[in-house]
Amino acid sequence: MTAGPATVEDGDAADVSFAQRYYNLHPVYRLVLRWAFIIATTAVAFHQSLLSLVEVTRNGSLGGFVWTVPVAAVLVAFAVARRRRTELPIHDRQTDIIVGLMGMGVAIMIQWVLLPRYDLYFLLLRLDLIAMWLFATSSAVLLFGLRPVIRFAWVWGMLLLVFPLPYYLAVLTFGGGKTAAGAATLLIAGLGAGIAFGPSYRRGAIASLAAWVVGFAVLGVITFFVPTAALWEYQQVPALTALSVVGAIGYFMARRGQPKKVLDRKVEPLAAKQVWAGLPLVLVCTLALAQFQLPSTDGEAPAPRSSPYPLRQEMPMVAPPGWTIQGTLKFPVSRMFGPGAVLVRQQITADVGNPRWDKFSRPRTLVVDSTVSTRPYAFRTFPTRVLYGLTSARISEPQLVQLSRDVEARMISVVDDDLLVTWNSLEFVWGDDELAQRVTVFAVDNHEPGAPFPEPTQSLLPSISTLLTLLFRGNDVLFQEAPTWKDAALLTTFGRALIAAQTGDSP
Repeated sequence: MTAGPATVEDGDAADVSFAQRYYNLHPVYRLVLRWAFIIATTAVAFHQSLLSLVEVTRNGSLGGFVWTVPVAAVLVAFAVARRRRTELPIHDRQTDIIVGLMGMGVAIMIQWVLLPRYDLYFLLLRLDLIAMWLFATSSAVLLFGLRPVIRFAWVWGMLLLVFPLPYYLAVLTFGGGKTAAGAATLLIAGLGAGIAFGPSYRRGAIASLAAWVVGFAVLGVITFFVPTAALWEYQQVPALTALSVVGAIGYFMARRGQPKKVLDRKVEPLAAKQVWAGLPLVLVCTLALAQFQLPSTDGEAPAPRSSPYPLRQEMPMVAPPGWTIQGTLKFPVSRMFGPGAVLVRQQITADVGNPRWDKFSRPRTLVVDSTVSTRPYAFRTFPTRVLYGLTSARISEPQLVQLSRDVEARMISVVDDDLLVTWNSLEFVWGDDELAQRVTVFAVDNHEPGAPFPEPTQSLLPSISTLLTLLFRGNDVLFQEAPTWKDAALLTTFGRALIAAQTGDSP
């Protein structure tokens, strides 16, 4: 079958010359034009998401792995495209439009409904990337037809790996750090190699194994000889190198005794020739999606101020006058917050009681958790609720508290059904993009010695139940509508004294 000129569809009489010239183009040029249109509209519809990904990568976050997925998918798509075409060159435009509009509608609903619902977990879930995937897939259905998209179903499925939660789980399971991040990215390379060498399961398994061997070899070289390489280099170089090497070997093995030409097969005609009905639909959805704003993550970010003193990991806080440190514990949190990160927990008790804070004038005990991270952007990716696994807690909207001229903290009220206590906390972050410290102060309504305080965790598994609860029951089930601020004055006074103690100033 050859790709000859096509007739102009009904309703395009006003633009016969343009349409005829388009349909007289070689299928390769029409293919390029359609893909250029999809890429351009995707960039416009999700320009904020793309800018956010650039910021995430620039700040050394684990989320930079996302760039590896589309590059790997393109390499795999070339391999799949070289297989003999199996679907018939027919199409049903009504089915294409229905399926495409359904996908576009779900993408809009994700941006409209789910992003605000999961605003606290935005960087952990990146649901906007799922919406982007739906938009690109639906655009391909509208412009190419459902059958060609199904032909590349495994490639489209591979693109779903942009959903970062499974990747984060893998990195934490592997121990955290740059090497663990690179090892988790090799799962993408292994899956891509298996798809490229399919549809035989045996060939796919061998290709996946070969990709992992090559990838771990490259990762080992980087780890031992270039340990100062950036996180994105650990994530992308081993995975893409493994996929390229295994793909090249597979290509030359398949072309043994034959000319080594890349484009040596006849390009089949495009199944869906009548694309004009799909163009305005894609454009309308593009404009609609471009209007949505991404959730702000500034509340968990290092503030635009430097630390008042040199930061170093595992450093404790200085107790303010009138308070005494009763005990210090250290929890390694390097899996979440980068190499060497340690959460320092200090129990600090007032020297004398105060009837304003306890009706029996008992000295109050507060817990101060502080973490210095060389990967400050992780404070945004893993907010406090994730770090402490507060799956059953009902949390209020944060209140801003001015602790000093330069330091503004966030205070929240929490009802914890697991600990059976109500507590208030005060949190602030200072530092820069290279080194920052997050400080959280807890005050529980149980004033007895040995009262329970939230315990830190490095597992994301408790958060999954919270995410499912939010999905099916909404934010209200985990939102405290009438917060109690029993210890607001205590935390404000202590927070100001704590900052003054670190800086050497008088509160």
